[in-house]
Amino acid sequence: MSTTKDRMDLCEAILALIEKNRIATQDDTLGSDIERVIIESQFLDVEREILENPGAIEPWLIRRRRSDA
Repeated sequence: MSTTKDRMDLCEAILALIEKNRIATQDDTLGSDIERVIIESQFLDVEREILENPGAIEPWLIRRRRSDA
């Protein structure tokens, strides 16, 4: 995956598959750890891109605090 859009599309497909399997198994916790990792990684990617090229919003940027839990 070479672009952010490609990675986001892949993550979207994975999250959709997790949701489909949750519905099929009626297990709301199925894949929750994977889902959390995917969402966190997407936030990090977006954050990294914004910090590399903030443009006009640069004066208002602050780093998001990460929980270690």
